[in-house]
Amino acid sequence: MLGIELSFPAGRYHANPWGRNVNEGEVEWPPSPYRLIRALIDVWKRRRPDWSIGRFQPILHILSGTPCYRLPEAATAHIRTFQSSNKKDPAAKQLIFDAFVAVKKTDRILLGLKNDPDGSAAEDLDDLLSELNFLGRSESWVKSKLVELPDDIDWNCRPVENGAAAGVTDQSQVACLMPETAFKDLPLPDTCSWLDAVCTNTRDLLSKGWNQPPAIQWSTYEMKPGLLNHFKPKQRRSGYQPVARCARYALSSPVLPHVKETISFAERIRKHVMGIHRNVQGGDPGLISRRFSGKDDSAAPLQDHGHAFFLPLDEDNDNRIDHLLIKVKNPFEESELLALDRLRSVWQSGGKPDVELILTEISESADFTRAKTWVSATPFVTARHYRKGRGSYEQWLTNEIMRECEFHNLPQPVNVNWIQWTLTGSHPVRWMQFMRGKKGERPFRGHGCILNFDTPVAGPFALGARCHFGLGMFQPMPDAV
Repeated sequence: MLGIELSFPAGRYHANPWGRNVNEGEVEWPPSPYRLIRALIDVWKRRRPDWSIGRFQPILHILSGTPCYRLPEAATAHIRTFQSSNKKDPAAKQLIFDAFVAVKKTDRILLGLKNDPDGSAAEDLDDLLSELNFLGRSESWVKSKLVELPDDIDWNCRPVENGAAAGVTDQSQVACLMPETAFKDLPLPDTCSWLDAVCTNTRDLLSKGWNQPPAIQWSTYEMKPGLLNHFKPKQRRSGYQPVARCARYALSSPVLPHVKETISFAERIRKHVMGIHRNVQGGDPGLISRRFSGKDDSAAPLQDHGHAFFLPLDEDNDNRIDHLLIKVKNPFEESELLALDRLRSVWQSGGKPDVELILTEISESADFTRAKTWVSATPFVTARHYRKGRGSYEQWLTNEIMRECEFHNLPQPVNVNWIQWTLTGSHPVRWMQFMRGKKGERPFRGHGCILNFDTPVAGPFALGARCHFGLGMFQPMPDAV
């Protein structure tokens, strides 16, 4: 089987897809036969001007139709540069996106041609390919040659009409050359030959009102998944691994979140950290940390409190969240620590400025304070329902607090005093003023209390439903630390 072998010595293929603006940051992949044919016509005109049209025409027949591909793994990338806008103001720059596909310099791209050559057309095609210096943009250096391919080669990018192989999911539109027999059926004037149609430039298209070159044939190709933009997690050197269970951040923003937004802020942080960790793991959603997601492999919530607590804190008691604590029961893994290190900012709703997060501490323990008396900073909510036979409502709530303390390995408080609003901020906030459920969730009924223990208890800690998102959080009474 006759084929064409392409390789890119610079490791980059720069080519803007047909019909797309150069500044969209898109790049053509795989290299289209139509682009290759036009490049060979350029080589013919410049390097072999003595060749007649009749000698070149058989080369078009070889390259027409829909070839199959054998593609290496590759990745899309781009460079952003500010270039001159050719204006008097030297500071007037235009942002340019230079997109390309990155491949290994030693990788080969194979095109399996379906048409058999006539006469010396194969030798002529190989001669033109040997003179081809670049494909696409001029920085896309290319080496190309005609090769004889085995019949049993495993093509991993095929036109759809050949039937999709098992596991094929990625699709792309590839510009091919329409066969001459099909071209003759087009309603075009007799003066427009097949070769003229291939050589059509933009001026011809505009003058004749065509939206694309008439000899172009768009074909849908299916590619085996993982060939483009499949990033494997980087293997890091083994070394010292700190035992860390807590990450502490200081928050900075012209408008810090109000304590009433504690649960929505914590939920936003969790989603952002999950996204960062997915990128750390090579973009595979299946490798996102279960401790960040809080769900097992079947998407069911984890039951052992082994997942992370996202606790927004108001340490200066001005009713604005100024710190964030992310803590877990067992030490963070290396990839989780890397994700926490990359957590830099998070957006706010309502057009408010982003909140910058400054990582101030990675520690083995999250127990920063010890006190005997703790007071609610955010509403305590419970997913269980009160019903008759469980005593008074207040007694039932007290029993819920006792149960939660046991779940979180805290001693039983000697007494629980219920309060109607916060006692620690710059001004009281009623529990009903807080957001008391996640997005799309019916708000829970909120309560607050003061807990007194026999011995000092380490914290901060959170109890009850949605405690992993900052609800039910307790902080020391200011005069009792």
